[in-house]
Amino acid sequence: MHCLNVMPGALLPGKEKGVTILVGGKSVLKIGATMGTVIIPFMKMESDEDFEKLNDLSRNILDFFAENALEHERTGEMIDRIGLVNFLEGLSIEVDPNMILHPRSNPYIRMDGWDEEAEKWYERKQAAA
Repeated sequence: MHCLNVMPGALLPGKEKGVTILVGGKSVLKIGATMGTVIIPFMKMESDEDFEKLNDLSRNILDFFAENALEHERTGEMIDRIGLVNFLEGLSIEVDPNMILHPRSNPYIRMDGWDEEAEKWYERKQAAA
């Protein structure tokens, strides 16, 4: 997140178009919304074959859920119970370091003393030039 705050123009969307697939998220009033787990960080969506792969993945997830979920259990709860690695193995998906469960909060931005810190940064930048 630090990069997005410092140089938003450098991180524009790429030319490749596709989808990121998250499974197991939910929104409830009691504990608040939970984000699903990223199981496919990026999948191209350019041809009919790509759409068919997405369709097959969806069917496999539903079949796996039907075989492994307990009564009244949600997908995210099933993944927590059996483990993400077992879920991915059941779907024949390779583990990828881009699979995330919780987005990182941004530890770099503090608003107290912002103007003073910005002034110091500009002074350092001018001194280096």
